[in-house]
Amino acid sequence: MSFDIDKLNQLVDAVYDETVQIRRNLHMHPELSEQEEKTAEAVCRRLDELGIEYTAGIAGHGISAVIYGRDRDHGVGIRADMDALPITERTDCSFKSQNPGVMHACGHDIHTAILLGTAKILNEIKDELPGSVRLFFQPSEETIGGAKQMIDAGCLKSPAISSVIGLHVESSVKGGSVELMPGPMNAASTEFFVTVTGKSCHGAHPSDGIDALLPACAMVSGLQSIITRRTDPAEAVLITVGQFHSGTKENIVSGETKFSGIIRALQMHNMEPLKAYIEEHCQATAKAYGATCDVEFSDSYPSLENDDELFELVRDTCREVLGEDKVEIKKKPSLGADDFSYFCHACKGLYYNIGTGKKGDDVPYPIHSDLFDPDEECIRTGMLTEVVSVIRILEEESKEW
Repeated sequence: MSFDIDKLNQLVDAVYDETVQIRRNLHMHPELSEQEEKTAEAVCRRLDELGIEYTAGIAGHGISAVIYGRDRDHGVGIRADMDALPITERTDCSFKSQNPGVMHACGHDIHTAILLGTAKILNEIKDELPGSVRLFFQPSEETIGGAKQMIDAGCLKSPAISSVIGLHVESSVKGGSVELMPGPMNAASTEFFVTVTGKSCHGAHPSDGIDALLPACAMVSGLQSIITRRTDPAEAVLITVGQFHSGTKENIVSGETKFSGIIRALQMHNMEPLKAYIEEHCQATAKAYGATCDVEFSDSYPSLENDDELFELVRDTCREVLGEDKVEIKKKPSLGADDFSYFCHACKGLYYNIGTGKKGDDVPYPIHSDLFDPDEECIRTGMLTEVVSVIRILEEESKEW
């Protein structure tokens, strides 16, 4: 299919208003991770209206839909996450959240609406598509990683999905523009939990016990030496301690101290050494103070690494349909994590940002802000770039099917 950009722009324009309304309805009724029941119902109703085949109830409230093209055995995927955040909205928009303490402050309402709009357009031209398109309406991005669960449930099979793309809103990028990045874009993360055990005693007689607070403080202070002295300074790694709890009363030597934090690394090869260094450091420090400790790790998301071929293909496509001046190349990766990374490790993946910055707004509120107020023109940009990118990827990859 040699796509007609004017025709595709017309199709995007035709579905834009109703897609904006879908977004606003989703925005008014946000649901937290693992609780996206009503959101999933709204998505299913729309897919029913469009006559698109789907399976619901995957990984909780996830939905996997498929648009069959000429080749029903092979295809590409598009992902949108659906969950909201525990934030009380403070914007003045007429469609602000009606669920107290819950807000779509990360733009997942926009992601979901864009994918529904994209689905309508692709469904209208499905007979011209070289292959099929799998649509991932994914739950639990903000918590347990619904992407992995959907992959484990077999959503990359039947049709066999060779590549997956996804997008995310970004307020630092102007509306109407996109931002792409080659290679590693987001970090891998692992949470750690340390329990230091000593022996409590009266504060007037500290020699009768073993203070668990002192070695724990030394551990926290010393953790940064792992970054500065045991890790290549050219590597992007980070150790953050976010919680620290010790003691029961001011005149009692603490018998137990607990602290926890998170490790982030842009490259997966750094994660296991970091975990080993933390374990070694904490155990040795506890022993030096006469205490003991237990260290546990909980792996979160892997690194998000964009496929080089997909990057070049989508970048060139966006330049063609948006213009050179509307395509930005991200200079620095983020040490934040996103579970789209699971798709990048299961097949070829490409994640990119769509700008939501409004004209005249020099310092727009970022995602996760209770005042996050995106320019809805990003919906038009998102649909156009998804549709054209999918067509281009299908055209390219179908040569090998």
